[in-house]
Amino acid sequence: MLWIPVLIACTSGPDAGPGSGTFRVLTYNVQGLPDALSAAERPTLERMERIAPLLADYEVVGLQEDFDATNHDALIEGVPHPAVAWFDDPVSPDRVYGAGLSVLSSLGTPVEVFESHYQQCHGLLDGASDCLASKGLLIQRLELAEGIELDVYDTHHEAGGGPEDDAARRSQVEEAIASIEGLSAGRAVVFAGDFNLRWSDPEDLDELQLYADVGLRDACREVSCPEDDHIDHVLLRSSEQLSLEVIAWSREEAFVDEDGADLSDHPAIVAEIAWSIQQ
Repeated sequence: MLWIPVLIACTSGPDAGPGSGTFRVLTYNVQGLPDALSAAERPTLERMERIAPLLADYEVVGLQEDFDATNHDALIEGVPHPAVAWFDDPVSPDRVYGAGLSVLSSLGTPVEVFESHYQQCHGLLDGASDCLASKGLLIQRLELAEGIELDVYDTHHEAGGGPEDDAARRSQVEEAIASIEGLSAGRAVVFAGDFNLRWSDPEDLDELQLYADVGLRDACREVSCPEDDHIDHVLLRSSEQLSLEVIAWSREEAFVDEDGADLSDHPAIVAEIAWSIQQ
């Protein structure tokens, strides 16, 4: 896996500050395909404009299918998050779209951003057409207090249910885990995204267990949430220095238009997390 670090200029680092706090993480697939390819009733740009003001309530936001520059600009218009990372590069000239991942944060101080494309995909005009895009990982490293860092991951795994899709998704999971064990070794992690993995699908259990094996806990299951069968997840892992505990999990109801219609074909999933420095 080839990592591309993107340095972030900071005017100052965090001071000693508090030793604990809480933050809310939103993961949301915004269904950002162009109108010609989208099944949404409203134009994509209009939906992005409606989503944008709703993002302000969350300290950490992971977005997927944020493909187009015009739509991306609409999504981040007026957001209060000082750190915005957008992974839009295609992996090769024959891909139509980039990774379509964004991470917005108002938590701590941004230190560095890492980007990496997955090596495998399946389907151009079939198998959920995953190879139209350049899926991968976007990681924003944040410093919560002096010397105390958190790695925030965002991803969008392979869709589709055929054997080739399963194989590509498994490969992507293995690449993500390699990053967690390498780039984020010994670090606290929050991992948000559209995983295209659900607990009710026996074929997905092995991949979900692979994430559990590297210490990632599912925020929904951590608090016995009433809807534990989504493909959108917030996972988390503590470190020796930084404890992360789930306070609450919810499917946000605010992401609808004036008629009550959903602004995306995915739910907006939120986990509230308490953090504390371990002495």
